[in-house]
Amino acid sequence: MLTALLEHFGYLAIFALLVAGGLAVPIPEEAVQLVAGVLAHEGYLRLRIAIPVAWAGIVTGDLLWFTLARRHGPALLSRASVARVLTPSRRAWLDTHFARHPMITVALSRHLSGLRLPAYALAATHGVRPAIFALADGLSALVSVPLVVTVGYVSWDHLAAAKADVRRVELGILLAVAVVAAIVVLVRRRRRSRGR
Repeated sequence: MLTALLEHFGYLAIFALLVAGGLAVPIPEEAVQLVAGVLAHEGYLRLRIAIPVAWAGIVTGDLLWFTLARRHGPALLSRASVARVLTPSRRAWLDTHFARHPMITVALSRHLSGLRLPAYALAATHGVRPAIFALADGLSALVSVPLVVTVGYVSWDHLAAAKADVRRVELGILLAVAVVAAIVVLVRRRRRSRGR
């Protein structure tokens, strides 16, 4: 579905999906970037345009999240989903590092997949200036985005094979679940018939 969406809407879809991912919509940004690279290799997109569009989508989403957290940070940080990820020890570690090295901490947080959004919300509530946040996030994404999109571009044939393998595994799991469910149903029926 992701590939079809990107094929149909191209650069706009890349940008929109990555902005949405930055706003806590569960869209894996690495997958969007990899697919953008694959589509560039297949001629649907141009690599030299896909990379800056992906970078802009990521940074825009992160800046929107940071702005939202500046206004509603305590409410975002008190959510149960955030508390599971942002444990007291992680929060203390981030607090210390935001106070000492906000730019480096923001840049490193960009690459902490599950902790990134809570860390950015924490940065917003700890007074990290928007300019510092934007510079750190933008520079960090400037390193990772070209790398990930290019990996998709270069590894397109391996990704296609991996996708086929994943599909076979999914079908195998579905078959195994169906067999287990059938066995459970048969065992229950047998027990009921004996109990009568």
